[in-house]
Amino acid sequence: MSEEKRIPCPTCQGKKIIEGVCETSSEWSGTQDDADDMQCTPDQVCPTCNGKGYEE
Repeated sequence: MSEEKRIPCPTCQGKKIIEGVCETSSEWSGTQDDADDMQCTPDQVCPTCNGKGYEE
């Protein structure tokens, strides 16, 4: 029985999904005085390892 050595995917640090990031910035709110204007990127499957968490 031979076990493959799996290298954790460098893009997502071995995770299968890259979690979305939320940032708050006054730049996005324009002329409004909204300090709570938040932009979030959605979770996405790691493109480098196709959601497996390791390189093949």
